[in-house]
Amino acid sequence: MRYYDRDPAKENTAIEYVDSRVMGKFERPMEPECKDRSQLLTINGICPSEKLEDFLDDGRIRRWTELVVPEVLCIPSVKPDIEQLISISAAVELICERVISTPFKTTNSKLFPPIFNQEGTAITGKKLVLEGVLSQKIVYSAAQTQSVHAVHFDTPFSAFIVLDPQDPLTRKFKVDVCIEDIFVTDITQRTIFKNVTLVIRALPLLR
Repeated sequence: MRYYDRDPAKENTAIEYVDSRVMGKFERPMEPECKDRSQLLTINGICPSEKLEDFLDDGRIRRWTELVVPEVLCIPSVKPDIEQLISISAAVELICERVISTPFKTTNSKLFPPIFNQEGTAITGKKLVLEGVLSQKIVYSAAQTQSVHAVHFDTPFSAFIVLDPQDPLTRKFKVDVCIEDIFVTDITQRTIFKNVTLVIRALPLLR
């Protein structure tokens, strides 16, 4: 994971790599009964519920999946301690997509794809593999001085969508991502727990 304070593509800004592990007890444990501290924050990037409903069922073939991206984010050493989180913004950029063949074999001549397990996950012999980057900006007030600071985090992720067994390896898709939920809370003065839930769909392009 990397963070940066400015756009490194526009200026010569040094990128610092930080260790995201948290050891020992939390200084600020999460509240019992899952009290959502993020309700007190400004959260940008979440899809409206009505858009999400249309996003998942627009009358065409349903090729979609969900992905959660949990992280413990460390405040860089050049930044002051956290007093209070103010806002979080998130956006997704897809950088690669490809259709792959997956192992598919059965000794039952009457069993054809898809094959489902008990939780409903399917195996069809074809998957759309996706690589992307989740970009996040967290704004917080500093301890003691109450000055406002922002930190940017870029997190790569991978996901896959099960395809129809008849989809050729050369088929192209229009892939869209919708952010369903963002949860964030500070767990120490220098660490933040954050979880982003993504819904990803793929619509086949007509050739």
